[in-house]
Amino acid sequence: MIQQKGWKRLLLAVSGGLDSICLAHYFICNQETLGIEWLGIAHVHHGLRECTADLDAELVEQFAKAQGVPFFRKNLDGSALKDAEGSLEENARKARYDALSQIIAEIKGRSRLKAGMTKCEQSGMTKCEQSGMTNPFKIDAILTAHHAGDQAETMYMRLRRGVTMAGLTGISVVRKSCTVSPAIFRPFLNVSRGQLLEYARQNNLKWREDESNSDTRFTRNLIRHTLLPNLEQNIPEAAQQLCRIATLASTAYNKTLAAADILFTPLIVPRSPLPQGVTEEPDEVAKCTKVLVLDTRKGKVSLSGGKDEILRLWLDKLGFRFPVGTFKGKALLNDLRNLSYRSRFIVKKRHIIWICDKTASMSL
Repeated sequence: MIQQKGWKRLLLAVSGGLDSICLAHYFICNQETLGIEWLGIAHVHHGLRECTADLDAELVEQFAKAQGVPFFRKNLDGSALKDAEGSLEENARKARYDALSQIIAEIKGRSRLKAGMTKCEQSGMTKCEQSGMTNPFKIDAILTAHHAGDQAETMYMRLRRGVTMAGLTGISVVRKSCTVSPAIFRPFLNVSRGQLLEYARQNNLKWREDESNSDTRFTRNLIRHTLLPNLEQNIPEAAQQLCRIATLASTAYNKTLAAADILFTPLIVPRSPLPQGVTEEPDEVAKCTKVLVLDTRKGKVSLSGGKDEILRLWLDKLGFRFPVGTFKGKALLNDLRNLSYRSRFIVKKRHIIWICDKTASMSL
């Protein structure tokens, strides 16, 4: 995947646990073979565990120094995470990606980063710039160490609470993040924890266990330590089957989105200038910064035969999430009328359909 995508500069997200230490060691050892020009290690200290989290950070920093790899650390406000509304797990996950985004911004801002420079960079930025490398420290991808166990737990969690086709795809191998600009790559999704343990032992790697991972008050930990093992007592290899379902669903989902692009992309028109025949945007649309504009004159699109759900999935991919069944019963795209769901809404005027998000700050 690294060579296929042409990724040359990677930031490894390393917590200090078994999986992330294996990730860092593997890519450092295979850097030249994979054609990687630059590697960096990023560690996010969540501020949720006294003392032990400091030891995690120290382990990762020492590992990075021993390997001669640039190390970046961000400290989060643990108290703020605990006091925030919603799930602590979800809040910590979002804060972690925000922190990675900040690290990437810092890396981009260092025009003459000493540690980890390529020969081209060491000889002077001008040579890189002359060769067309306008931003020598652009990060191509963030690598995380999610493995097969994480995939199985995610699938169990989603099936337990109810899931749509998109949710059945589980954790994606590669995805673009709304929070950080590089792709997020999870190369170990088909690797089991047992395989990681064997790799770590063969290479004499040291890692630390996060004691909070055993706290079954957190849903994922309950699934990991109790619910999924119970399932496997009755259904051997259930975890492998859950991972297989995610792989099959991901294939079907991507094919569905490809079909959706063929159906709906030709209808997209620029927001500005206003489409022909429209004198002004509706007031509620004008206030939004994230808007998708469709012109129904560009094609007569039927929503029968399940295409209503394909439309919903397509909009979801573009960042406009609506509940299952939103477009059910519509024969044609032309049949859509004004509707709203939380921050998202649709306005139709003559042949133009505006799909909007009131809370978004970025335009499509």
